[in-house]
Amino acid sequence: MDLARLIAAGFDIVHDFDPATTGLAQLRDPARPRGVLVGNTRALWPKFLAARAADPALAAARDPFDTYTEREIAAAAPDAVIYYVHRRYDGAFMPFQRIAVAAGLAALAPTHLLIHPEYGPWFALRAVLLSAGQTVSRSLLTAPCRCDTACHDAFAQARSAEGWQPWLAVRDACPVGRQHRYSEDQLSYHYTKNRALLR
Repeated sequence: MDLARLIAAGFDIVHDFDPATTGLAQLRDPARPRGVLVGNTRALWPKFLAARAADPALAAARDPFDTYTEREIAAAAPDAVIYYVHRRYDGAFMPFQRIAVAAGLAALAPTHLLIHPEYGPWFALRAVLLSAGQTVSRSLLTAPCRCDTACHDAFAQARSAEGWQPWLAVRDACPVGRQHRYSEDQLSYHYTKNRALLR
């Protein structure tokens, strides 16, 4: 597994863990006992845009972001079994929030957001890899903060509102990692998939 390639492609969260801690049968593979969660911060966006600008096939892809994600992760881990966050397996999405908590990467807030101790809610999970190698045991994280009134109010409003902007307000209310907030174009694209933002 070429971790340096992942990071160079913008996937700057690469977190080893023991898949057995998740309790998920899909992640139990005696031949591949090492788990790696792959994700990103805002560092991925400029890497993705540059790759899309340089590759007409990627630019023409139906979903260039997911295509880029799969291409780069698969190239960096050719011998791994890979589960992507945007794909369904046996008709369902993998419980990536549960995996991230069990792996000691982040804590789940009352607002249902994963909170990383450094990045707060400003990161995303992209895949879990299973490969040969030594497992790494991790402790569960304690919550990096306690949701305050602003977080609870934003969450309550989002639950009864329409559109994606109220859910963005929930992220914005979190005090952890505000300096790692995504750019406006990156935020809008992830919520809307508006290709006009790919510039």
